Amino acid sequence: MKTAFSRFIGLAVAPLVIGLLASSVCAQVPAPKIDARTAQNMVERVLKETSAIRGLRIKRAVPSGVQSRAGIEQMVEKQLKKSVSANELAATDVFLKQLGLAPANFNLKAYYVKMLGEQIAGYYDTQTKKFYTAQSVDPLQLETVMAHELTHALQDQHFDLSRLEKWPRHDSDARVAMSALVEGDATLTMSRYMTRNPLRFLGVLGSALKPQPKAQVFESGPRILQESLTFPYLKGMVFASNLYKTGGWPQVSRAFTEMPQSSEQILHFEKYLAREAPLKVPPRDLSRQLGRGWTVLDHDVNGEMGLALIVGEYVKEQGAAERAAAGWGGDRYTVYRGPKGAALVVQDCLWDSEAQAREWREAYARRSTNRFGAPPRQRGKVQVWSAARNGVWMEQRGRRVLILEGTVGTFNPRPILAALWR
Repeated sequence: MKTAFSRFIGLAVAPLVIGLLASSVCAQVPAPKIDARTAQNMVERVLKETSAIRGLRIKRAVPSGVQSRAGIEQMVEKQLKKSVSANELAATDVFLKQLGLAPANFNLKAYYVKMLGEQIAGYYDTQTKKFYTAQSVDPLQLETVMAHELTHALQDQHFDLSRLEKWPRHDSDARVAMSALVEGDATLTMSRYMTRNPLRFLGVLGSALKPQPKAQVFESGPRILQESLTFPYLKGMVFASNLYKTGGWPQVSRAFTEMPQSSEQILHFEKYLAREAPLKVPPRDLSRQLGRGWTVLDHDVNGEMGLALIVGEYVKEQGAAERAAAGWGGDRYTVYRGPKGAALVVQDCLWDSEAQAREWREAYARRSTNRFGAPPRQRGKVQVWSAARNGVWMEQRGRRVLILEGTVGTFNPRPILAALWR
């Protein structure tokens, strides 16, 4: 699923960063306001200690700024408009709704802006080389957030994070892997900063256990968006910890040159060490087979993480969804928009073996049966589910599985599948 990776590295969201190490009671309690002088003094002190922990020297000072929640929302909206095209945003919206991952009335853009405006405690801007903090943040939590964000400043000074923004489009899974390295490194450093001083750890823990503002917008969103947002922090920290165990901080730093290529390499560290590269699935334009009025909105890569979340939405045993996606070799999905609101999502997945392709097909069959409340109809080698206006057509041949999810009656699936198999 399309993810927006902007120049604002590490949007440090308090429930994701502080919440990694301590849970909080949710209730509306206003946080104290931070002024510019206090923020800058904290930045200078925390940067020095973070540099010592991470083993990256400070090449230049990091200025700071303070922003209101309204200002943060304006920043998010501006950056979203700059980094994600209208077609990409529309494709993600169609993808979520066509696969039953979001309700029909869900407003993706409004959710994204409001959610990040609610959650961001601070962020480092790779363009201005400046750290910004939200105006109202608990000082003890802010200090820990700063350790996370100022790790990004050190990463930028040593590894030039702006070069990561030039990652090729249409491969969000590779961007997720990149983000997991950046965020995992920062989260591991933050955790060491927090636990380095027992009094600091107890203070942060006590602060986190106080009543906190409830994450109302974040919790109201689709599960797949919540999980996608937390993945770089949670799984990224595990990945960075594995790097550290292998060769200390120099090994973590080396990964910025030998970067992970997929969420599969983040989830399976041995595949990163083996440099098991993802298989490339080329995009295919089926507009001619679909007919007049159909256009391609976007195409992208879900990766192992994305596919596990798609199945996990309707196969409630998360372990089963993760096992089914674990044999991922490569994939490509394409989103089409047709006349009068018609839509089609084509998923083309390659697996490491025919047996793993079959495991994925069977898991997706359980997902579709649970979603539609009825078993599939068999049409030759194609399994078909439908309810109201939505339908699913799925076929496996060897290590490859094709899945069409679209508006029933607006296209003929047979020539679409025939064209894809050619």
